[in-house]
Amino acid sequence: MATRILTSLAVASLFLSASPASASYREAAYVTTLYSDATYTAVVGHIYPECGLNYVQYHLVGTYTYYTTDEFVGYCTENGWEPL
Repeated sequence: MATRILTSLAVASLFLSASPASASYREAAYVTTLYSDATYTAVVGHIYPECGLNYVQYHLVGTYTYYTTDEFVGYCTENGWEPL
């Protein structure tokens, strides 16, 4: 009886680990703050993440410059947004 239960558990764990639900997509997402110059005092824009099915897409709001800082804000997963 105990052997039959252990065998059933082993087979169940094999199928669960091979299921598509265990294959996961997880990508880090960042908000980028854009500054007017190298003093990093005047904010002129942001780049915000948006989660897609299996990708992160970024959208610019404001003016793009090379003076930036990035802030990690969470993950995009196959189930949607996963905040910190």
